[in-house]
Amino acid sequence: MPNIRNVAVLSHSGAGKTSLVEAMLYRAGSLATLGRVEDGSTVSDHTPEEKRRKISIYTSIHPLTWKGEAFNVLDTPGYADFTGEIRGAQAAADAALVVVSAVSGVAVGTERVWSSSVERELSSLFVINKMDRENADFFRTMADIEATLQGNIAAIQIPIGQAEDFRGIVDLLTMKAYLWPDNEPQEVPVPDEVAGVAQEYRDRLVEAIVETDDELMMQYLEDADLDAGAVMDAFDRAVRAGELTPVLLTSATRVMGVSLLMDFMVHGVRHVQDHRPLEVEAGESPQLGEGHPFGARVFKTVVDPYLGKVSLMRVLAGELKAGATVRDANQEADVRVAHLYVPNGKDLSEVKELSAGMIGAITKVDEVKTGDTLCDPAHVFKLAPIRFPSPVMALALTPRSRGDEDKLSDALHKLLDADPTLLLERNADTHETVLWGMGHVHLEIAVNALKDRFGVEVDTRPPAVAYRETIQGSGDARYRHKKQTGGAGQFAEVALRVAPLGRGEGFQFDWKVVGGTIPTQFQTSCEKGVRSALESGVLGHFPVQDLKVEVYDGKHHPVDSKDIAFQIASAQAFKEAMQQARPALLEPVALLKVRVPDRFTGDVISDLNTRRGRILGMDSEGSVSVVSAHVPMAEILSYSPDLRSMTGGRGVFSLKFDHYDAVPSQVADRVLAEREKAETAS
Repeated sequence: MPNIRNVAVLSHSGAGKTSLVEAMLYRAGSLATLGRVEDGSTVSDHTPEEKRRKISIYTSIHPLTWKGEAFNVLDTPGYADFTGEIRGAQAAADAALVVVSAVSGVAVGTERVWSSSVERELSSLFVINKMDRENADFFRTMADIEATLQGNIAAIQIPIGQAEDFRGIVDLLTMKAYLWPDNEPQEVPVPDEVAGVAQEYRDRLVEAIVETDDELMMQYLEDADLDAGAVMDAFDRAVRAGELTPVLLTSATRVMGVSLLMDFMVHGVRHVQDHRPLEVEAGESPQLGEGHPFGARVFKTVVDPYLGKVSLMRVLAGELKAGATVRDANQEADVRVAHLYVPNGKDLSEVKELSAGMIGAITKVDEVKTGDTLCDPAHVFKLAPIRFPSPVMALALTPRSRGDEDKLSDALHKLLDADPTLLLERNADTHETVLWGMGHVHLEIAVNALKDRFGVEVDTRPPAVAYRETIQGSGDARYRHKKQTGGAGQFAEVALRVAPLGRGEGFQFDWKVVGGTIPTQFQTSCEKGVRSALESGVLGHFPVQDLKVEVYDGKHHPVDSKDIAFQIASAQAFKEAMQQARPALLEPVALLKVRVPDRFTGDVISDLNTRRGRILGMDSEGSVSVVSAHVPMAEILSYSPDLRSMTGGRGVFSLKFDHYDAVPSQVADRVLAEREKAETAS
């Protein structure tokens, strides 16, 4: 259906987002019965994992029609670990509907989705839900929103009664009241009990509206009577432009206020052509809407057991017919689209054409990835990427059987295709397959998906720390390798020195042999022998770095000297020299950046100090502090849940490997003892 509009429903976990989507679909006639999260009967949470955990894990898309207008409602996860699903939905949306619990108020997840919606310049609205629950308080929650979240935010409704007494709503735009004696709202005069509060909030709303319109502002300052039609027009314009964020209220489980919410969406949600010009990396920003060259963005990938890879896209411009060829600007490849689909919950329905505004899907196109721009081959452009956060927590994976080992690589590839916030690392030092994600629950669900969707079972453990070895002094050793076995023998003698290099300088090999004591034909053999010895140091058999080796003398035999003999002699000479050169253990150190509200800064710095962190600095961004520190990787393997606990979920962080540094002696003794114990056990 052309001119369809897309609304991403966002919230902190537990605010009633999925129940609200269920109520909207039920009220619009898309559902015959109302499902419940508690018994796993909602259309949004349809996977076994979601039903078992009673939380949304994946974004689901649900079309509905209300008063002749078509919408897609995108139900997103509320749990912080699934931020990739949230960011993808925001990239497909025209508006963000942020749900806040009337009981618990603004939570960390509310702050997070609000911030990312503002960053994407989405027009937004708040819905205060659970108005019928015990301890529900609209006015407390409204004050919490205004105090916590920045923006021009104004209520356009207030409740008649609260908690167990919640029975109606006053619409401040029209100053009409509605009660719910049954499923249908009944219009009544504004009750005397709320008339004064309603007028107070009406005045605040008008002030918020006139702030967005210069002409109305002049009339307002001059105490002139404001034309009601002009105020409504200014309100609609400001909301669609993201200059004003209205606040509505509902009880999703009792389907109260839901029809008024959808009435608002008819006028308050912008169409695709109303968006500001989109940021591009290449080409010109596309003309949005119908009648222009085709353009779309892939915002989500699903791996379906029957259809294979499903790429979900938001059509931004023009039309696309089944059988057409489009350009994937990111992969620089032409893609033939054999079949087109539109999503509805867990189902896909085939269609012949997609047009601007619609969400559609293509299947079995392996080269297309989440975030890619699809466009008319004659009008190529590439949109700026969807900004996904970097993963912060890791698990090492070990296949349980040979069969699992054979299937693991393909399964992980499909898993990563579907989730851009997962990262796979094959660590050359520890020989581990390491999966990075956004947190413990995210990784746990990814491991469950390997088993449930791809039939691959793995054991998990915290990843090993990739320690290294180096030297702090110099050493000099000579080693003779001699082997006689009745036939041709082996002979080589190598003398070499070792000396330290600066941290991060790696390895340097110098050939200082004069007089032919070792023929130059064996120079490569000597270097190969030393390099092989670098793979396993003398302390804990960790790789060796940051030193130079100088081969300066040796002996050879005209018959028995061979390549392998000089490799062995060089390796053994290196190990003896390294023993003399005060070997030391190195550990990987990460650059950690922690972003927290100011009130948690002291706790974060104190905690980092206990983790052997070195604070590099602190920057202030309004009421938020960004603490930068160098911290050993061994100390932050569990930092994600620890920071979440320490800050009530309000702290976020990023980390990346920065450098290797010496391990303090007491820590090194413990690491080496554990290494020896593990090697003995194996």
